[in-house]
Amino acid sequence: MLLNKFIHLSIITASFLMLSIITGCDTAETTNGTVTISFSPSVIIQKISDDTIQLDTVKILLRDIKLKNQSGNDEMNIKTGSFVVYLNLDAMTTDFAIGNVPPGSYDRVRFSIHKLEDSETPPDPEFREDSLRYSVIVKGTYNSVPFIYKSKKSAHQDLKLETPILVEENTEANLTITVDPPDWFYKNDSILDPNDPANENDIDNNIKDSFKKSFRDDDRDGK
Repeated sequence: MLLNKFIHLSIITASFLMLSIITGCDTAETTNGTVTISFSPSVIIQKISDDTIQLDTVKILLRDIKLKNQSGNDEMNIKTGSFVVYLNLDAMTTDFAIGNVPPGSYDRVRFSIHKLEDSETPPDPEFREDSLRYSVIVKGTYNSVPFIYKSKKSAHQDLKLETPILVEENTEANLTITVDPPDWFYKNDSILDPNDPANENDIDNNIKDSFKKSFRDDDRDGK
């Protein structure tokens, strides 16, 4: 009988300890900070002279946003997988990613402009057309005639922050990346016709090179 009581008491004690551990895990406070990432045009979208070309819609397919720690080679995932950014054309920021990031100083942001792979389901059906796959879609007018430009180029982006961003425990910081869609349709001060296949390489290279800089921007004003 005494032995049975001892075993019963041991089971109760072990159960209590296990419950305490589980409860402690559930109530532990996170020490990570929150980082959001935004896109912003560094110029007003409709800057192109004489209304030859006007942009109405800009959609970019991105993949795997990462921050690099200034003190080493560690990279922290902000957002993984493929997703579409619908760029705001009113010179306002577009929030497109959020993640929990360990405290520290980060000086680089990395991501890919991503053309869909064959096996991928498009997050937006316009990024696949029969056997063709796209990474960027731009809609607008050229000489008042509607056009849709679709880029088939992928490109890795690695941007160094103007000033390293300091992530602190239980705080939020926003990182803005500037991009200039109007420059996509310019070469040597001449406008590139988006309907001319001969201009595809120049336009695609402009897209790749248009992600200018990245900086901390907690009030999300793009400045």
